[in-house]
Amino acid sequence: MTPYHAIILDLDGTLVDSNDAHARAWVHAFSDGGFSVSFADVRPLIGMGGDQLVPRLTGVQPEGEQYEQLSRA
Repeated sequence: MTPYHAIILDLDGTLVDSNDAHARAWVHAFSDGGFSVSFADVRPLIGMGGDQLVPRLTGVQPEGEQYEQLSRA
């Protein structure tokens, strides 16, 4: 068995484009929270913080419990 000599981490999507997966996760979180938001609405906003994305797509403000539930989901 050969020991590992390096580990590559991809934190910003340079090696693996995870934006679609991230958008799908938001769509599911919104659906679970009772909001009907499409992938097409979420996808262009990936990269925007949740504190901006959630209010823009749902009207839910960051100060409330509903925002916390969506963010955790």
